[in-house]
Amino acid sequence: MTFGFTTLIDVLSWIVVFALTLKVGATLIILIGNKEMRDQPGWGSTLWWATKTTPIVAVPCLIWIAMLEGDASLAWLFLALGLFVIVAVPLKIRQRRNRIAKRMSAKSLARL
Repeated sequence: MTFGFTTLIDVLSWIVVFALTLKVGATLIILIGNKEMRDQPGWGSTLWWATKTTPIVAVPCLIWIAMLEGDASLAWLFLALGLFVIVAVPLKIRQRRNRIAKRMSAKSLARL
C-alpha cells in the first residue's frame, strides 16, 4: 500500500492538497470567529499565520509539478501566482503588525 506516493508528482500533489486544505480550513475558522481573536496570541494567531504560509509551500510544489510534466504554460502561470504570493503575503503581514501596534498604543494611551 503506497497511499498515493508512487511518484514525485504524487508526493508534490499531496503536499499541495494538504497545504491548500489547511489554508481553506484556517480561513473559514478565522472568518467565523471574532475579529480580535486573530491578532491575539494562541489559536487565532496560529490560524492567521497558517493562511499566510501555506501558499508559500504550495506554489513552489505546483511549479515543480508543471516542470516535471513539461507544461511550460502552466509553469508560467504558477510562477505568476508565486510572484503574487511574494508581494501579497508581506503586505498582509505589515498590515497586521500596524493594526496590532495601533491597538497596543491605543491601550497604553487609555491607561494614562
